[in-house]
Amino acid sequence: MKNKRYIVVDLETTGNQANKADKIIQFSACIVEKGEIIDQFSTFLNPEKRIPPFIKELTGISDKDVKDAPLFEDVSSIIHALIDGGIFVAHNVSFDWTFLQKEMREAGEAPLKMKLLDTVELARIMYPTVDSFKLQDLADEFGFSHDAPHRADSDARVTAELLLLFLEKLETLPLATIRKLTTLSQHLTGYLAELLFEIEMRKERELAALDAKWTEYRGIVIRQKSIQEAQYSRADNMYYPKSEEEKIALFQAVNETLTPRAGQFLMMDTIMASWRNEANVLIEAGTGIGKTLGYSLPAIYFAKEHQIPIVISTYTNLLQSQIFHKDIPLLTALTHFDVKAVVLKGRDHYINLFKFEQLLSEVDKTYDVVLTKMQLLVWLTETTTGDIGEVNLSSGGQLFWNRMKHTGWFLSPQKDPWLPYDFYLFNQKQAKAADLIIVNHALLLQDHFGGGKWLPDYEYAIIDEAHHFTDAARAQQSFVFSYRRMKFFMNRLGTLGKEAILKRLEMMFPEKHQLFDIEIAVLKLEEALEELFLLLAQKLLKANKNTTELLLVENVIDEKLDTALFFAGEKVLLLMKEVSSTLDDVLAYGKREADKFSEGESVFLEEVYSFVLDWKRAENQLSRMLYEKEEAMMLYIESDRNKALGSVRLRANIVQVNHTLQKDFFDAKKSVVLTSATLTVDDSFAYIRKELGLDEGIATEQIKSPFCYKENARILIPSDMLPVKGTPVEEYTSRLALYLSAIARETSGRMLVLFTAHEMLQKTYRKMSQDASIAEYRILAQGVSSGSPARLTKQFLAFDKAILLGTMSFWEGVDIPGDDLSCLVIVRLPFAPLEDSYTKAQIALRKKMGLNAFQTYSLPEAVLRFKQGFGRLIRRETDRGIVFVFDNRVDTTAFGKTFLHSIPEVPIIKGRELELLEEVKKFFE
Repeated sequence: MKNKRYIVVDLETTGNQANKADKIIQFSACIVEKGEIIDQFSTFLNPEKRIPPFIKELTGISDKDVKDAPLFEDVSSIIHALIDGGIFVAHNVSFDWTFLQKEMREAGEAPLKMKLLDTVELARIMYPTVDSFKLQDLADEFGFSHDAPHRADSDARVTAELLLLFLEKLETLPLATIRKLTTLSQHLTGYLAELLFEIEMRKERELAALDAKWTEYRGIVIRQKSIQEAQYSRADNMYYPKSEEEKIALFQAVNETLTPRAGQFLMMDTIMASWRNEANVLIEAGTGIGKTLGYSLPAIYFAKEHQIPIVISTYTNLLQSQIFHKDIPLLTALTHFDVKAVVLKGRDHYINLFKFEQLLSEVDKTYDVVLTKMQLLVWLTETTTGDIGEVNLSSGGQLFWNRMKHTGWFLSPQKDPWLPYDFYLFNQKQAKAADLIIVNHALLLQDHFGGGKWLPDYEYAIIDEAHHFTDAARAQQSFVFSYRRMKFFMNRLGTLGKEAILKRLEMMFPEKHQLFDIEIAVLKLEEALEELFLLLAQKLLKANKNTTELLLVENVIDEKLDTALFFAGEKVLLLMKEVSSTLDDVLAYGKREADKFSEGESVFLEEVYSFVLDWKRAENQLSRMLYEKEEAMMLYIESDRNKALGSVRLRANIVQVNHTLQKDFFDAKKSVVLTSATLTVDDSFAYIRKELGLDEGIATEQIKSPFCYKENARILIPSDMLPVKGTPVEEYTSRLALYLSAIARETSGRMLVLFTAHEMLQKTYRKMSQDASIAEYRILAQGVSSGSPARLTKQFLAFDKAILLGTMSFWEGVDIPGDDLSCLVIVRLPFAPLEDSYTKAQIALRKKMGLNAFQTYSLPEAVLRFKQGFGRLIRRETDRGIVFVFDNRVDTTAFGKTFLHSIPEVPIIKGRELELLEEVKKFFE
C-alpha cells in the first residue's frame, strides 16, 4: 500500500457549479508515495471572468492574482501527466473530480483513469469522535499548520497530511474490525473498498496477536473495561481540612502555583456545613473563586467519610466532560484519594451491542447507514463508555441510531449474548461503585420526572450552573409533536407489503390477524396526520406570511385548542392508540413464544419494543396537548421559513416548574447545593429562589469575585449614541458600526460585541466589513461566518486583530482569557423580545397571578443574562479590559441601575465618543 501513488488535489473555483460557467482559479496537487509527501505542484489559473466578491473574501484570491496566470488549457497536459494513473484524493472528492473532469474535457485532454478516495469519508470512519470534519477543523484537531485556509496550495498540503494520518491509523486496526469494514465498504464508491481489502489480506497473512487493550467477541472487537470499586479507608487524611492553615497546606503540598483563595475556602465550608445539617443552600460564587474545586473537594471528603455517592449535575455534556477530565485528576492529586468518578447519561445514549451485531449483518446500501456502521466499528475499538454522544453522526446516522439504542430488555436479558459486555450495565455498575456521579441537568430531572430510574439512590447533590436548572426542568417537561417525526415512525412501521416492522412481524407471526388491523389503522393515520398538519400550516399562513411561530394556547389551564384542531388531533390520537394497543398484544404473544426464536428474531422483537416505547411517548405527548389541565403549559405552531408541511411542529412548553421542583426534587433529598456565578439580582437571591420553588428560609451565601475590578476594568456609557428604541435599524447600525470601528482601532481589535437580535448583528457586520479603516481586522460574525460558536472563538483567538460579533449563545460559556479579549461591547440590555411566544406566556402567567411581570420576570432574567455577558471580560486575576454599554437605559432609568448594582463594583464613565476613546487610550497605556 505504501508504494502506491496518491495525488492529493485541491481546487479553488469561481463558484460551486461545475456544470455551469464556473471555472478553476487555483490548482494544487501533492504527490504522496511511500508514506510521505514527495512533491507539490500549484498554479493560479486565469478563468477569463471576474472572481465573485464572496470567493475573493473566502479565498483571498483577487482578479489581480489570476490576471497574468495561464489558462487551464495551457497547463492541462502538465496536470494530466502529473495525476493520471494515480489514486485521486481530495477533501469532498466529488467536487474537485467533477470540476477537473469538466476542465479537462473542454481543454481536449483524454479522460483521466483514476480511482477516487475521499478524505472527508475517511475522517468520518477513522476518527468518528471528532467534532467537525471540515478541513480547517481537522487541521486544528490534529495540529497541522494551515496558514491559508481556502487556498488550494495550503488545503492540498493539509489534506495530504490528513491522508497519511488516516492510512497510518488504518494499519493499526485489528483484523476482525478490518474484515467488517471491508465487507461494508463494498457498498461505497471509490477506492476505499480496494484499500481495505489489501490491508485485510496482509493482516490475514501476518496473523498478529490481538493487543491486550482489546477483546474480540462474535467477530467484533471492543475495548477492554473493568469496574473498580471505591476504596473507603480510614486513614488520617480522610478527614476534611477545617482550618485555613490545613487547606493552604493541602493546596501547596501539590502545586505551589495553585492559589489558595479565601472565597473558595468559604464555599467549601458552607457546603460541608449544609450537608452536615442536611439543609439546602444557594451559593453565588463570583468569577475567579474556583467554583468547581470549591464544591468537588468537600464532595469527595463527604463521600469517602460517609461511604455514599454524591451527584454533581451541570448544564451541558461539555461541562460534564470538563469536570471529569480536568477537575477529577486535580482532586486526586490534592487528596491522594482513590477518587472514583463516573459520567452517567440516560439509557438511550448507550449502544445495544446485540442490536448492533444483528444490524451489521443486515444488508442496507443506504450511504448514511453504511457509513454509520463503519464509524461505530472503529469507535468500539476506542470507547469505554458506549455513549453515542462521543460520535459525530450524520443526520441519517442519528435516525439509524434509533434502531440500536439501548431501551432495556423486553425479553429476558439472559437471551442477550452480549450481556457481559453491555455498556449500559457497565456504566450502572460504575455509578454504584463511584464516589462522584457526574450527570447533566436533563438526566437528573429525567430521573425524577421521566419515570425511569437511571441513577443509583443518592441523598446529596450539587447543582452547578444552577441559573439554568429551571430552564432544564421546563425543557424536560416540554415537548414537540412533529410531522417529520411521525412520518419517520410511519415509515419504520410500514405496511404488510413494505419491508419494515409490520411485514417482518407478519413473517414471524402469520397467525396474528390483528396485524391487518394495524395496517388499516396506519393508512387511516396517514390521512389524519395530513389533515392535522395542514390545519396547523394554514393557521400559520393566515397569521403572517413571514412568521415561523404562532401561539395557539397561552395556558392550557384556562383554554384549549379550537374545535377543528382539537378534533383533528383527537382523531390522530385514537388511531395511534389503536396501533400501540395492537402492537402490545403482538409483543405479549411474542414474549410467550420467546424460546422458539433465533437470535435475529429476538433482536427484532427488542427493536419493536423500543419502537413502541418511542411511539407511546409521542402518543402521551399529543394526549397532554389535547387534555392537559394541570400544568402551566402553552401550545404553539412552528415551521421553517417556507412553511413546508414537513417542517410543521406543534410545540408544548411548560411555563412554570417551581412547585414540581420543590415537591418532587428538593423535598426528596437531604441536602442540595445550588451554585453559579449568576444567582443574585441586585444582591438578592429572591428571584432565583422563587423560580426554583425553594423555601424563604433557605441558606444563602454570596461570595464576591476576588478580582480587582476597580483597577482592572471600566464601564463606558456613550452619551451621544442614538437611542436603540425609536431609531430605524439601518440608521442605528450605521452609527454603531462607525463607533465600533473607532473602538477597535484603539484596542487593536480583541473585541467581543454582544447583540440580542440577529438582524442588527448582520447589518452591523456588513457595514463594518466595508469600512476601509479596519480592513486589516478579521471580523467574525455568528450566523454569517461559517462555524459553531466554539469554532468562531477558535478563529478569533488565531488572529492578532479580530472582532467577534455574537448573539445569545455568546453571552455565556465563552472563555477568552488574557490579552486575547480586551474589550466587551454590550449593544443592548438583554431583555427577551416581547414578541417571543414563551416570553408572552411568562408575562401573561404573572399578570394572572397579580404580579408585576416586568419586575418579577423580564428584569431579573435580563439582569442575570447581563451578568453572564459581563463575566466574559475578566476571566483571570491578571485580565484587564473595558466594557462599552451602548444602551443608555442602563444609566437613564431606575431599572437600569439594577444592572449596574448586580455586577462587581467597577468605575463607570459616561461621555461623548471622543472623550470615551481618550479614556480607552489612557486605560491601555
